[in-house]
Amino acid sequence: MYGNRMVMEERGSRDGGSGALATVSGTERRQIFVELGEQNFDAIRLSAYRTACKLRYVQKKCNMHLVDVYHVIEAVRDVGLNAVEPAAGISNTRLENLVSLLFNQLAKRLPTTHTVDPRHSTALLVDFLLAAVDSEAGARLTVLSVKAMLSMLCGGKLVDKLRYVFSLVSDSHGVLIPSKFDSFLREALKLPTAVHEGPSFGYTHTSARSCFPQH
Repeated sequence: MYGNRMVMEERGSRDGGSGALATVSGTERRQIFVELGEQNFDAIRLSAYRTACKLRYVQKKCNMHLVDVYHVIEAVRDVGLNAVEPAAGISNTRLENLVSLLFNQLAKRLPTTHTVDPRHSTALLVDFLLAAVDSEAGARLTVLSVKAMLSMLCGGKLVDKLRYVFSLVSDSHGVLIPSKFDSFLREALKLPTAVHEGPSFGYTHTSARSCFPQH
């Protein structure tokens, strides 16, 4: 049931409003990278553990561990990006609107004993996402960039995240499309590249093929 709902919401068409624009001050620019560097994660020798620790730190620092993939789907739909082609470029302002909406809705859902600052979380996450896009020379922010990276950074059940990801890389009959899978990996793997783990986990032109046995 949840899987069908997820696919329908991702592929459905609905116009929505936008959240409040987040203003990122000069002092907040790249703040998350400064704080990440202070954690000394580079002392971890195994690259998989090191990368996981870095991305988990970013996830929790931005409060994305409190957001599940259904909240991502809802925010994407409400700013009208579910009906836009994945390769279409989007502005930084529209990204800020989406992320701001995501965290404003989160703040309303949380109990009074647990509070978040939507503006601060928005500033940190937008900064990190834009840096991730910039980690690839000549790259631009696209609808797929946003969907791929938010689905990787959000919390919730792994099975729900995988269902959503598969809806991004498959056709209406549930068949995986290799070119879509390759495009998804290109965007998702900008996350480890952004935390300086590109040599181990960055995108290459063989990334998609390496996921499946070659005959």
